[in-house]
Amino acid sequence: MLRVTPDTNVLVRGTISPHGAAGQVLAAWVAGNVALVTCAQIVEEYQDVLTRPHIRDRYRHVTPATIAVSAAALRHDATLVTLADVPPVITKDPDDDVVLACAVSGGVDFIISGDPHVLGVKVYQGIPIVTAETFLPILRGGVREERATFVASGAAV
Repeated sequence: MLRVTPDTNVLVRGTISPHGAAGQVLAAWVAGNVALVTCAQIVEEYQDVLTRPHIRDRYRHVTPATIAVSAAALRHDATLVTLADVPPVITKDPDDDVVLACAVSGGVDFIISGDPHVLGVKVYQGIPIVTAETFLPILRGGVREERATFVASGAAV
């Protein structure tokens, strides 16, 4: 089973739009088709973002109860790693380094992100960084992992 670390933006997008690509990644996790690896820092940021007024005003289905339930599911059902060290990698947005450190600590196969700073790294310590849209065909077996690494590295197709 593939192990993935989703960036906070993927978790948020999957929550507010369950039928989009990020929502399908979360649905695959709930169905047991992919292993989700995260850390306390990502879950805390996820909760923080979902409680922002502009999110709560626009997405009425995101309530304090749904936020609490989904955060509890992440803490209980995902693989939760503890970060001993968060090396500086992304100088333009150092907060994004948590995602990379989480992925390495959790020994994941892919980092899934929609953040341009994270996606700009392309591959970190051998872990391809892809969008949710790119990951779905990989999950469904439509793209071999070697080709996904090739695409993530920015090589011409």
